[in-house]
Amino acid sequence: MRDLLVYGHPLVATFTLLLAFFVFRDGFAQRKQRLRGIQAPPALRPRHLKWGPWSSGLMAVSAVGGMVSTVALRKWELLATFHGKLGLATTLLFGVMWWLGRRLVAGDKHLAGRHGVLGLLGLFAGGLTGVLGISMLP
Repeated sequence: MRDLLVYGHPLVATFTLLLAFFVFRDGFAQRKQRLRGIQAPPALRPRHLKWGPWSSGLMAVSAVGGMVSTVALRKWELLATFHGKLGLATTLLFGVMWWLGRRLVAGDKHLAGRHGVLGLLGLFAGGLTGVLGISMLP
């Protein structure tokens, strides 16, 4: 049973990164349209606003799951690997990105560029974290 539980964190993280990719895709499409002065398709913004917070929340769940898996299931030292440290940094990026998104919705439009850059960085950092984590699977 323990061996099966070890795969819980990677499954949640993989799902989270896939969701984050789709959220990023919608946000990037909105940005392209905005810079061209064209109205973005009406479905993009509501979908981005709906699923963006979910991807940030699931990233936090994944990080906690990784830490629990590290300490409780595998008996490893917490944050002893680059994977763990980068995963924590990625989770913090997603948290700041979520906060900036809330500020954007509140009207602080000047934060749009920073929000997008953090989205791209978060996606790359999460992908690299995942690649590094593959070698840690049993």
